[in-house]
Amino acid sequence: MLSRLAESMFWIGRYLERAEDVARLLRVHLEVTAEETGERGADSATLMASIGAPPDPDSGPPDVWRVLGHDASSPVSIVSALSSCRDAARRAREVLSLETWEEINRAWRAVSQGQLRSTYQQLALRTVLDHCYAVTGIVDSTMSHEEGWDFHCLGRMIERIDITSRMVSVAPVDDGEAQITTLRACGADHAFLISRGGDRSRGAAVDFLLRDRLCPRSVVHCLAEAEGCLARLDTGRRTGFQSDAQRLLGRARAEFEYRSDEALLTGLGEQMSDLSRTCHRATDALSAHYFQGADVAYWHEG
Repeated sequence: MLSRLAESMFWIGRYLERAEDVARLLRVHLEVTAEETGERGADSATLMASIGAPPDPDSGPPDVWRVLGHDASSPVSIVSALSSCRDAARRAREVLSLETWEEINRAWRAVSQGQLRSTYQQLALRTVLDHCYAVTGIVDSTMSHEEGWDFHCLGRMIERIDITSRMVSVAPVDDGEAQITTLRACGADHAFLISRGGDRSRGAAVDFLLRDRLCPRSVVHCLAEAEGCLARLDTGRRTGFQSDAQRLLGRARAEFEYRSDEALLTGLGEQMSDLSRTCHRATDALSAHYFQGADVAYWHEG
């Protein structure tokens, strides 16, 4: 596969996942902060800082909605993510189905003209999520599961790991209700309920988000999926790896799977920072190995 097409598919996956995840956590945050207090203002500042927005201790829900939602100049906003996703899709038109391109274009048009500012917030976020789900489903059902699909899936998994690590880094491990809120923000509340019922023990949600092997939102599951994509891309070898990305992601998965329960909750913030840095290093390794010679891509993350 041409390097520019592989790179475009990778970034389509990352930006699409970014838009979906930010829309989901915004929905939850706006619900939680419906009745604003000083404490909730602190929550707003913490959320923005965790996603990569400039820290502002005086920020509140309106600032979160602007910076993470409709501000096209903000590199971490939904509008910015969908705009970058469309730009990447334009460079990969020959490998995208017509239905995929049309849905990505519809998603971009739904937010590009300021509709997020003029629409009821929860309805606007529901629209964004519906478009993201539609694009993901169309790609999965219309694109051959070959190299292009693997690069797309790889981008989505790496971005999902990064976002989940950022959410877990600010999750209170001793507050049962706050843990459920984190699960909802990560899209894992239903899977947690089915798997563990009403478990409110210390760190239960964090353990589930990091190490559950079957939940599609957990870090270990996403790392395994990313490794699978890389294994299919790196064929014909009996020892070692072509790309450092496989080594980085495989080591991260093993460290979380074999870590004790107590060690998992010790220094959680630093562990999540290390995981986020691993995602950045893996992306750099992929770029160096697979995307050399392609047009330079700029990752907007704040």
